[in-house]
Amino acid sequence: MVKLPEPDTREIITRAPFVEEGVGEMVAHILHGDAHIDVEIKPFETEMYAQFDLLPKEARRLAADLVRIADVAQQAMWTPKLLANVRERYLPGATDAQIIEQLQRLADRDDGLELLEPGLLFPQDGYALTAEAHRELVDRIAAALSAAGVTLGELETVVGDLRKVHRTDVENAS
Repeated sequence: MVKLPEPDTREIITRAPFVEEGVGEMVAHILHGDAHIDVEIKPFETEMYAQFDLLPKEARRLAADLVRIADVAQQAMWTPKLLANVRERYLPGATDAQIIEQLQRLADRDDGLELLEPGLLFPQDGYALTAEAHRELVDRIAAALSAAGVTLGELETVVGDLRKVHRTDVENAS
């Protein structure tokens, strides 16, 4: 006797990879009127396997906890060695607090940072820090010139020159 698999009675809403393709899958669906999220973790070319079900409320709590833990873990990477390296290579004269603020903004914008090795940024991230610092400087100078009553033509010339400097920094960061 051949046993056929039971038909899938779920009304699938959406699917997404778990972490990334090849690790697992999450499927949101309606089953008997309730929304559920099935999570299947089965990393490619391994024998590992896990499967669990979440309600949307539980998934939201889990997501918030993961973000909180990721933020704490990310901030733990801002070691004195990393701060010294960033100050030396990308943000000379910046205080630890200024460097941490810049690193945090970059991490927030890019959904986190990875280090080349402990205490060392990837060069493109370092150049992005430099470009952002220069962009802020250009904006402060433009505001000061404007407040000082510099004519629009003079201001455009000065800001244009500063933007050229900024573009050069961005090109070097790429």
